[in-house]
Amino acid sequence: MKKPFDVLEYRFAAMGASLLFIAAGIVIFFALGFNTGIDFGSGYSERVSIAPVGFTVSYSGDETAVLSADNGVLMLTLRGPEGAREYVFDPADYPKNDDIVAKLDELGLDAVLYGSESSGNLISGFGYPATLSSAPFRVNYATDTVDVTIEDVRAALSGLDSVNVQTVGFESEAIYQIRIPVDDGNSRNSAESAVNSALAAAFGEENIVVMQSDFVGPKFSSALFRDSILALLIALVLILGYVALRFRLAYSISSILALFHDVLAMLSFVLIFRLEVSSTTIAAVLTIIGYSINNTIVIFDRVRENIKGINGPCDDVDGVISLSVRQSVTRSVMTSLTTLVAIVPLAVFSSGDIKLFAINLTWGIIAGAYSSNFLAPAFLHYFHRIMPIDKVKEKKEEEYSLV
Repeated sequence: MKKPFDVLEYRFAAMGASLLFIAAGIVIFFALGFNTGIDFGSGYSERVSIAPVGFTVSYSGDETAVLSADNGVLMLTLRGPEGAREYVFDPADYPKNDDIVAKLDELGLDAVLYGSESSGNLISGFGYPATLSSAPFRVNYATDTVDVTIEDVRAALSGLDSVNVQTVGFESEAIYQIRIPVDDGNSRNSAESAVNSALAAAFGEENIVVMQSDFVGPKFSSALFRDSILALLIALVLILGYVALRFRLAYSISSILALFHDVLAMLSFVLIFRLEVSSTTIAAVLTIIGYSINNTIVIFDRVRENIKGINGPCDDVDGVISLSVRQSVTRSVMTSLTTLVAIVPLAVFSSGDIKLFAINLTWGIIAGAYSSNFLAPAFLHYFHRIMPIDKVKEKKEEEYSLV
């Protein structure tokens, strides 16, 4: 007869693999430190697109003309005494900039064509919605080729200290995330001016479209980091208290050790692959703590029920632990897989903070399932030796339990 799978037989291999992985993260931490974003490292962050001007438009009429953009579609609203009229320049109806310029001229606006790019490549930034006036308003469109590479942007910003440049989305879109650290004496305006001046000198001011900008001062970033660590510790303490009340102290300490493993494993993953540490990372860690403790409690609840002799034939506690893991493994695997089906596409196809959150969450789900099924039972095995689980007492307490 084939011997059933005993998870405790692999406890040394599981704990050794985790120690090696976490040790690698610790070594990288002392060698390189975290790749902190502006949330925790302070600084100025700007997302820009380097795109040529498709056309300019101005208006000197009596009505109010507002040019806006929604999901890459240009819209014009004319408001006058008789009400508002809205014109949508859908790429399906206006495939080229020439078509949009012709329509704008027909409506009484002054539009000047610069390039005949596809109207589906609209790049919209902080300038929208724009109330048009006699001063020409620039409308930028990305081209179908890579005109500016990330190396070009880095070269343009080489005069700034510790600048970091990353590509956002597809390379052909020429959208870049730029981050520079700031000191106590620097302001947002000075950092923004330094970045935009360097870009304008290299690529022309008219071709720079600022899509997003953020600034975090040193004092705020340190306070945010402190509050994030405090939130993490509070979550762990509350979970420790809940599991101690719901089960026994041996279960509680075992589950908390497994959670500490999950946190350290995720931070080691971030360190090894040099992912950015931001408030998104803390959100992912807190999410995984809740996800992992749920998995662990399901297994421990099965252990307690089996120890009481309700579902399990095993007489020894180690045998009950292994049996409980086998009874719960299908649920653990299916829960993890269904969650990953929703998260992995975000990690692959999204960008920015959502992509970073999804990547962290993907690894956290894997690490959490691993710790719940291998490490938490191993910890319970050892703590049972220190604080033996009394089967008779478990049964007696069940008579008075309301849970």
